[in-house]
Amino acid sequence: MFWLALLGFGLKAGFFPLHVWLPAAHASAPSHVSAVMSGVAIKMGVYGIVRFSGWLPVPPGAAVTMVTLGAIGAVTGMALGMVQNDLKRLLAYCSVENVGVILAGLGGALLAASSGGAAWGRLAAAGALWHVWNHGLFKALLFLGAGSVLHATGTRQMSRLGGLWRNMPWTAAGFAVGTLAVAGLPPLNGWVSEWLIYLAWLEAAGRHEGSVWVALPALTLLGMAGALALAGFIKAAGTVFLGLPRSAAAREAHESGRGMLGAMAVLAAFCAGLAWAPTAVWPVMAGVVECWHPGWRGAGTPDALVELGKWQVGLGVLLAAGGGAWWGWMRRRGWRRAVTWDCGYAAPTTRMQYSSGSFGGWVGAGLRWACGVERQVRRPRGVFPESARWLERTPEPVLERLVQPIGRGLAGASAWVRRLQHGRLQWYVVYVLVGLGALVLLVWEGGGP
Repeated sequence: MFWLALLGFGLKAGFFPLHVWLPAAHASAPSHVSAVMSGVAIKMGVYGIVRFSGWLPVPPGAAVTMVTLGAIGAVTGMALGMVQNDLKRLLAYCSVENVGVILAGLGGALLAASSGGAAWGRLAAAGALWHVWNHGLFKALLFLGAGSVLHATGTRQMSRLGGLWRNMPWTAAGFAVGTLAVAGLPPLNGWVSEWLIYLAWLEAAGRHEGSVWVALPALTLLGMAGALALAGFIKAAGTVFLGLPRSAAAREAHESGRGMLGAMAVLAAFCAGLAWAPTAVWPVMAGVVECWHPGWRGAGTPDALVELGKWQVGLGVLLAAGGGAWWGWMRRRGWRRAVTWDCGYAAPTTRMQYSSGSFGGWVGAGLRWACGVERQVRRPRGVFPESARWLERTPEPVLERLVQPIGRGLAGASAWVRRLQHGRLQWYVVYVLVGLGALVLLVWEGGGP
């Protein structure tokens, strides 16, 4: 029952390799629907795993399996997100990465419950549950930001965007807050929950017991996923909002209305609030963890979390004060616009700046052996070449390399079987006789009368 629950709820949550429906669903849905899907709908799968793991007997190896799937899924999800040119598909693969982080935390809590590691198990469970809320907030903020960009430009293709911060400064600011949060950087909420999970695995590794062989690979893979998340959202924010516009749609973009910006402002405020007051949130998370595992009752707020809250508030105030002072100084001094240093180019163009593909090219090269990157190349020829072409596409490995071939095989088998249904009665009698003969042989070989 536990494995079936993990399979069913895992498909709903979209963790690797059961995520094949998630990127296409997010890309096809309206942006506000994608925000609800990512922030709420896939969390129902996580909720089901939490509830069932709290009362079902956990079979041997289940905790290690969850940690393994979560850590590998976190790295794979963000690596596939890095090579996307569609902004919403990048955000969808980031959901796969964050669900992997949550699953690794829950698996760590189950491992601690079976090995007597109450202290670090409590941190892992609380961090995973906290990350459910944090991911819902900053991912909704990012999807609303993507919807604002789509509303203003009519495209999700990052290769056709760029320079939007000039015409959409408030959208750019909201997307920047979501970028810092999803990358797990202080002083925002993504850092707090991921830090709790990292702290749990560090404590597990320091126990020098059997759990260390799970903790060290988990820490390594989660660290790689965090680095890829930072690189992926530097790519997203930089390609979409910085540089020069790459198309007329980007040049003619306009800021969104107050309703759209207000929703983003509320989510950004929650991203900051959950990070700057972690000691106020901890009792709620600790209460849920105690319901999930009654043997972990009676623990107070961790001292490390109290110190983290102080540092978060201090860093937030410092950044706000520094940003305000810089803004006031620039307003008094006046703005001057000039072309950036261009290495000697007299007339820089959009073709000379980084594109979405160039940001993620190094990841695509590393995934070529696993995904089979599809490439269309037409190299320049002659002294004065007229045209050239370089297109790359990274397919979804599980869907296009595994699920679709199996589906085509099943469809072919079904088409062949349907040939037997031709409506000729004499052949149906032959089928019955053949079936009876096979049954007789089966009984005879089995030693029956």
